[in-house]
Amino acid sequence: MHADTKRVITLTRDLIATNSENPPGREAEVAKVLRDHLESFGLACKSIGSSDRPNLIFYTHEDELGPLVIHGHMDTVPVGDLEDWSFDPFAGEIHNGRLYGRGACDMKGPVAALAETMIQYIEERPKVPLVMLATSDEESGCSGAEAVAKSGLLSGIPFGVCAEPTDLKVLVGEKGMLWSRVVARGKAAHGSRPEEGLNAISLCIRALDVLTSSPYPFEDTELMGSPTTNIGMIQGGVKINVVPDSCTAQIDMRLVKGQDTEGILAEMRRRIAEAGLSDHVSIEYIHGKPAVVTPSDAPIVEVSLGALERVTGSRPQITAATFGTDCSVLQPKIGIVNVILGPGSIEQAHQPDEFIVVDQMLHAVDVYLDIVHNIAKKKNAGSQ
Repeated sequence: MHADTKRVITLTRDLIATNSENPPGREAEVAKVLRDHLESFGLACKSIGSSDRPNLIFYTHEDELGPLVIHGHMDTVPVGDLEDWSFDPFAGEIHNGRLYGRGACDMKGPVAALAETMIQYIEERPKVPLVMLATSDEESGCSGAEAVAKSGLLSGIPFGVCAEPTDLKVLVGEKGMLWSRVVARGKAAHGSRPEEGLNAISLCIRALDVLTSSPYPFEDTELMGSPTTNIGMIQGGVKINVVPDSCTAQIDMRLVKGQDTEGILAEMRRRIAEAGLSDHVSIEYIHGKPAVVTPSDAPIVEVSLGALERVTGSRPQITAATFGTDCSVLQPKIGIVNVILGPGSIEQAHQPDEFIVVDQMLHAVDVYLDIVHNIAKKKNAGSQ
């Protein structure tokens, strides 16, 4: 079977036309578009979370879980300045085989490919169930995936395919993340008498040097590469001639294998104490998620590589993602072993004139169906 081109393009356009920018997080309307589409083909649906920010689980067999969940998110980043766009970001215009719009590749186009996969599969009247998940709030913290994990409704599914844009390459991991805030507290004084005060900006700069001048322990793997650290924001002072009594900085760390948020935070606080700064400097946790690694010999990896070889004629080298996905929740909290594999390029994501190549979106449906069939065969073979 092959994807219905008109149906995939129409759904992608309908999803793009439905604004789901996050922030503020407007997923209810786009969820209705997706739900109405899939329910019209006989797929059952459950909604998790609030009515304004729902997460949808679609079933080929009502309430039955199979060996695989295919998943993506419904929110997008904001459009930004419209003057930077050559195309209407909500029109889904097609030029030279590319479909343009906010979310075209990240990830309304991939979600449309997942929906078509569900439709094609249910029309086969399969014995092995297939489940699809569409989440809210992936772009601002994965709270939708957290709600799904807490619900327990996907517990027991061994494998997942996350349809983030990878140019139809197989990614088997992603870096983790730790966002932290450095808070320095000093004492105000007149700028002409700095000795009477305690300069919080100077304290913060000293703390940042202590925190970032040497690496944190990690497990060196070719797949994940090295961790990264970026001081993204610093704020302090009220006026040039006043000794500042407060200063804050925010640090973005991307974590790899062998690192976790709790361990890094503990080490940061230890460094502050060792430098004698604890009385005036504290470290606050903002947000974090773990690095995720799928073993390269996991069945979902081999099946995905085989599907790509059969559909596209090439077998890509496996790599890892530098960006974050819902896998950072679904894998450690539910136990779903994922690959990240989808149409579109991450280089287009979050950009003006975001686009997805239509042919690649259609190829993705064939790849997903191949994966579904072969995971189902493995389940049947294992149950005999």
